[in-house]
Amino acid sequence: MSEAPIVIKDPAGSRDNEVRPFQIEGMDVRGRAVRLGTVADQVLSAHNYPEPVARILGELLALAALLGSILKFEGIITIQTKSGGPIPMLVADFELKADGTGYLRGYADIDHDKLSTYGKNPSFHGMIGSKSGYLALTIDQGQDMERYQGIVDLKGETLSDVARNYFLNSEQTPTAMRLSCDRDPVTGHWRAGGIMVQHLARGETGRERILDRETEEHWNRASALMLSVKPEEMLDPQLDLDQLLYRLFNEDGVRVFEAAHLAKGCRCDRARLLTVLSQFSDDDIEHMTVDGNIGVNCQFCNKTWDFTPEEARGGTA
Repeated sequence: MSEAPIVIKDPAGSRDNEVRPFQIEGMDVRGRAVRLGTVADQVLSAHNYPEPVARILGELLALAALLGSILKFEGIITIQTKSGGPIPMLVADFELKADGTGYLRGYADIDHDKLSTYGKNPSFHGMIGSKSGYLALTIDQGQDMERYQGIVDLKGETLSDVARNYFLNSEQTPTAMRLSCDRDPVTGHWRAGGIMVQHLARGETGRERILDRETEEHWNRASALMLSVKPEEMLDPQLDLDQLLYRLFNEDGVRVFEAAHLAKGCRCDRARLLTVLSQFSDDDIEHMTVDGNIGVNCQFCNKTWDFTPEEARGGTA
């Protein structure tokens, strides 16, 4: 039997589960802030992750939302880490649908034996195994657009460090970023958030970005103000993103733009899974059948789909 979905409703008037683009007035600096409430809790609660692992995956979800919200057309941004550490793989993706909503999902693969040797509070560096790992960013906007992938080494003490290095090395874009994920001290539900600012090129299209004295001073100030944000501020349900941005940048002035809505979404589908099963041989299907059924589990949402051997062989329900 398939497990019942986890349903946690947003409280009335909630400003969670959105990305807010913004610009600091008088500067060549733009940014985005994200707050994940029920979306983070639904994704992370679908698996019984150890809390240190859940925190990193929650940060990756926030990063996927920040980067995915930049998409102008329907498409998918996938962020994946691979390494030889206790977390061999982390993946989060953001799918922009025609209604403008961004759908998030994520998954962590864990080597529990390795993880058990790192104690109760393992570092990001220890869990990810950054000496041999990499982060890959893939952008897929359909058949009419060229698929893009960028890769960067997992160097840094936090996921924010890795993401900043990606922008610096792959796009030569000065970037500052903070990501956070933790349980709400009142409800115990998972929450995640993030904020990033980037320096915009001024007449430098196709060339390496160069900061002149004025824009360098602006950038240093904007990034320092952003980096002053506290983890609890990024997660506080009583402090919406507009209030947070005003708190950080009110001396210079901050202009906010329309927010993008976020939701939990998984692309597992009965018809798609049947198509996959139909490619197996009769012997394979026989070996997969237990008590008259074939159970297929989605790693992302942890939902189990049940099929009969006859459905699997025919490829239709």
